[in-house]
Amino acid sequence: MIEDRRVLEKLNESLKNNRSVATVTIVESSDFTPRGTGSMMLVDEEGVILEGTIGGGLIEETARQDAVNCLLKNESKLISYTLNENSKNDNALPMACGGNASLFIKVYNSQDKLIIAGGGHIAVKLAAMAHILGYSISILDNREERLNDQLFPQVDNLILGNIADTIKDINIDKNTYIIIVTHGHKFDQDVLEAVVESKARYIGMIGSKKKVNTVFKSLLEKGYDKEKISKVYSPIGLDLGGETPEEISLSILAEMQAVKHAKDAPYLYKNRWDI
Repeated sequence: MIEDRRVLEKLNESLKNNRSVATVTIVESSDFTPRGTGSMMLVDEEGVILEGTIGGGLIEETARQDAVNCLLKNESKLISYTLNENSKNDNALPMACGGNASLFIKVYNSQDKLIIAGGGHIAVKLAAMAHILGYSISILDNREERLNDQLFPQVDNLILGNIADTIKDINIDKNTYIIIVTHGHKFDQDVLEAVVESKARYIGMIGSKKKVNTVFKSLLEKGYDKEKISKVYSPIGLDLGGETPEEISLSILAEMQAVKHAKDAPYLYKNRWDI
């Protein structure tokens, strides 16, 4: 009971900190297994066991790796193991226990985070739409008058300062989406340089083909990785038509959702010049 409570307390702490984790629980066991039904542990996306145990040894190591795979796929699942070194089953582990164990891996992925670099008109509309879809939103700008609750009533963080500097202080992980829509070409490039080699799932930068080509060429000349630059969605958005802030914001958010769900779509960046 004390061990279970510790696992649940650690799970609650991880969720409060928006950290991706998975619980691994033995839901059924028979014959001889290291631990019985109800035993559980908590694993993060790096494979670190934060709390608890299901018995150690090979079964725990295998379950730990399976939990990491589930976190990567954002997929909860039931997995069964045969703990018999002589078994020919696909799920057999070379252990002398001889028992069977079924484990349920429950994934708790962190909330998707949206960082909008720039607090202009597009950011206002985009933040309102992204809030509906459940993103945790941060707006970065160096203009104090653009960062207020009247313009952004449903934003989690309004961050004032040099955008390229402040964005470096934010934890950017695989569930982070970054949109670069500052009020100047130079600011856009500075921000892109700060995040282009990060773990962000999506990086989009507004701009014409000419601007994109100029910025990318500059980054290449500075030694940034060509493959990572090529993954930046710029020109940003899907080819939906329209030019108002609302229409542009819709095309950007639609692109983010297509990337999130690995769907093919009419991406504008596919028509840019080669880098």
